[in-house]
Amino acid sequence: TLKESKLQWAVARMNPNTQTATSARLAAAFPAAAEVPPEFRPDTGHYQRLYLMDGQLRSWEGPVTEVNSPICLREDGKLRRTLIGHVPLMDEATGLAALGAATRAWDNGQGHWPTLSVSARIEAVEDFVTRMVAVREEVVKLLMWEVGKNLEDSRKEFDRTVEYIRGTIEALK
Repeated sequence: TLKESKLQWAVARMNPNTQTATSARLAAAFPAAAEVPPEFRPDTGHYQRLYLMDGQLRSWEGPVTEVNSPICLREDGKLRRTLIGHVPLMDEATGLAALGAATRAWDNGQGHWPTLSVSARIEAVEDFVTRMVAVREEVVKLLMWEVGKNLEDSRKEFDRTVEYIRGTIEALK
């Protein structure tokens, strides 16, 4: 970002002793990983190889890429972005297969979802909301690490989203 570039430029212009002292003071302002309460630490073991295709969760056996939080933690006196997970680094063939699955699912407006009755769609979305609410705290924690929101704002965002979905369902009924 522009702010990061300006900060890097300013630090680069400092003499080496000032740079070291400034970097150390800055790093000291951030917690070490062990200082983050356990209930707020990211769990990097989940979902890193899963993807959705043809209505099924599948496991990716190929390479993955790291997902890092914008939130830095102190490690050995330096600031490091926090690893919060991995995502499949899919190849062209898998991407084209996913595109084909989406095309078949839509089927020019004649696919399964587009032709479902309103009541069946409502039932599916209500089931989704129930499942979503069951993992609220996990989603809230991900919002904190992925977006940098505080706990209260992350909870409010989750709850607003659930209420919006429920309100949309009620309006449709």
